[in-house]
Amino acid sequence: MSRLDDLLDTVEGYRDDMIKEMTAMLRIPAMGPENGGEGEYERAQFIEGLVRRCGFNEVQRFDVPDERVEHKVRPSIIARHRGASERTVWLVSHMDTVSPGDANAWIHPPFDGTVVDGKIYGRGSEDNGQAVISTLFALRALLGLGLEPTLSIGIAVVADEEAGSEHGIKYLLQKGLFRQDDIIYVPDSGSKDGSLVEVAEKTIIWLKFIVRGKQVHASTPEKGLNALRVGSELLVDVSKHLYGKYNAEDDLFRPPRSTFEPTKRLVNVDNINTVPGEDVFFMDIRLLPRYDPQDCIDTAREIARIFEERTGAEIEVITQRIDPAGEATPIDGEGAIMLRRAIRRVLQVEPVFAGIGGQTCANWFRLAGMEAYAWETIDGVAHQANEYAIIDNIVNDAKVFATLLVEMCYHDQFKEPCPDY
Repeated sequence: MSRLDDLLDTVEGYRDDMIKEMTAMLRIPAMGPENGGEGEYERAQFIEGLVRRCGFNEVQRFDVPDERVEHKVRPSIIARHRGASERTVWLVSHMDTVSPGDANAWIHPPFDGTVVDGKIYGRGSEDNGQAVISTLFALRALLGLGLEPTLSIGIAVVADEEAGSEHGIKYLLQKGLFRQDDIIYVPDSGSKDGSLVEVAEKTIIWLKFIVRGKQVHASTPEKGLNALRVGSELLVDVSKHLYGKYNAEDDLFRPPRSTFEPTKRLVNVDNINTVPGEDVFFMDIRLLPRYDPQDCIDTAREIARIFEERTGAEIEVITQRIDPAGEATPIDGEGAIMLRRAIRRVLQVEPVFAGIGGQTCANWFRLAGMEAYAWETIDGVAHQANEYAIIDNIVNDAKVFATLLVEMCYHDQFKEPCPDY
């Protein structure tokens, strides 16, 4: 048996501990104010304890001010184990979650961390608790050997990923905690068999449409202007027009096209017999990087202007969010080669490099000019009722990360390079 096999056996031996710590973590809500919560403070304290037991020689907590939450801060945990080089290989996960939504839709309570049939159920189990646990236990096994790495090793467990990262990874990047030549792995995107490696993301645009008409009694609609009707027609037309104009396909991405989806709509009137004088709806746009985001926004506003002239309604289009996409990470870089080897070695699958419409912390590193890869093994049930993480995935992902770090940071000490299957 090789030294690497011994290490992977050590990781496997942590299986029960992984389940124990994962379920305990899921019982601590960690929703930001946008998701109806009080932030990540209590969960951050729990995670900091786990991090300190891993054997890092440097652990820091960064508290970003936020008056909206009970403790007035949004904490992120950063730990490093310094090697011969200051260049660092980072594993980056996030501790915050979205809200559970309708509690009645859950078979198991969203904050119980219930273990059933090889799965751990709970809000934030797949997104992103699995990553927190798999990375920490990979490092507990590796740092426990007491070897000095060639490259430094870092872990970041951050706040506020679910609502734009202003109080999380974006703050840490602004503080200059990462070097341009660092290599970043973000376990927050993947596939069921672990083959998908995410190297690119689309631009995110959120638009808010406010349609103002005139409220009247429903029995005399001619006296008013039905904002709901105008808004509904606008909703269909703007979506159809944007899909038609920005229709290029890029096979790197899944799905390969830009998407323009109406999502949220605000309540207008309380009773059925009133014609609403205002209609407010939102659109989620995921734009291929080849397109100019401002051109897309301007197009939506021009369609709204045409509707104003046609209907007499007043229409306002507000940009709620715009997150530009960073350049795709090269798939022939050092980080890609080493991750490919580790996935092949542990999971026996052939990695596929692709782009996604979702957003992870990897995008912020790419915008800063760094090499970033998003990878983990997941069923894709994030944000759903009855979200779960498969226990085998947690353990096997930890083995992949341990193997990856051996290749990148302990190659000489192990003297058993992973075969390039």
